[in-house]
Amino acid sequence: MKRKNEINKIERSVKLKSILLLMLFGMILPGLIATQAAAFEIITKEDIVQKTVTKEDFIKTADNFIVLMDTSQSMNHRWAKDSTKSKLEVAKEILVNGEQALPDLGYNAALYEFSPTAALYPMGPLDKEKFAQAINGIRADAEGATFLTKALRDLEPVLQGASGKTVVFIFSDGDFSEISAGMNDPGDLTTELAGKYNVCFYVIGDATQARDQKRLRDMAKSNECSRLISFAKFVENPQYNSGALYVVKTTSEVQTITELKTAGAAGDNIMFDFGSAAIRPEYNDELDKVGEFLQSNPNSYAVLAGYTDSVGSEEYNLGLSRRRAESAAAYLMNNANVAEDRIVLQWFGKLNPIAGNDTAEGRSLNRRVEVAVGIE
Repeated sequence: MKRKNEINKIERSVKLKSILLLMLFGMILPGLIATQAAAFEIITKEDIVQKTVTKEDFIKTADNFIVLMDTSQSMNHRWAKDSTKSKLEVAKEILVNGEQALPDLGYNAALYEFSPTAALYPMGPLDKEKFAQAINGIRADAEGATFLTKALRDLEPVLQGASGKTVVFIFSDGDFSEISAGMNDPGDLTTELAGKYNVCFYVIGDATQARDQKRLRDMAKSNECSRLISFAKFVENPQYNSGALYVVKTTSEVQTITELKTAGAAGDNIMFDFGSAAIRPEYNDELDKVGEFLQSNPNSYAVLAGYTDSVGSEEYNLGLSRRRAESAAAYLMNNANVAEDRIVLQWFGKLNPIAGNDTAEGRSLNRRVEVAVGIE
């Protein structure tokens, strides 16, 4: 019995470690699905003497992706976190790392640089080798004005011809050169496109000026599945992921171990009432335990993934799952003084149910925030 309990603990440990360390498509961000824990528990990692058998299941969340790379003059400015690199160099590194980690799940893909707009990889079936060559073809030195609106306008016929869900990744510092009468702001244009097509905008970059930062935020507010990720957050903590193209489930079986070391922690799922993002009082103790662990382990971070049942539209459920994850994060920040940059938020709406949505009991189990804690 003691041996069986050790193996069960190890299996939970390997699941969490696999989840927290598996890096998916860099800027096309990795998916992280935490396993449901029986209670808050310290998770250990181990040195495997024999072998670990691991199975990975990929859940595809989009059919197409498009990369828009800003190569205008402002992207030649030094990146604030590393004065030896330009913003364009940082963006290209993120893109290269992401492409290398992306599995072949049958996507259609496109890569454009601007300004002016140039198709380095026109929309079509993804050939990873040719797409990598297209990334290498991005100009080395940024120059010229920033025609962001034109680049977004040029997207419309591509979106018209796309079938299924499309994710558009925009690498930009928010600079904008097209100031003229009747010219739409980029945020207005992405909102317009999101209203007409099945598309999400992932805006990746940093801005120097307040107006440029606002422009990036506006583009990321186009709909509930759109979001903004700064260069700094992504480079310093790749767990800032969002499952843009897929999420991953892993299962592992361990035959033999040696030394056990603390790798993180896992907690109960935080459950929610129908249509609500309010933390129920009975889950305060669970979140307090998470907060205590984070305070005691300065190198640790929490990953909070929000989910809903299947009632309601996709847009509504994405927003509700986001608010649920944000509620759990607010509790940790307000009650345990956990810094915001130590909390990774994810939200997936009705994706990946842990119970059937055809019964009231099943739907209640799916209205949750999954909690995982890792140590860097």
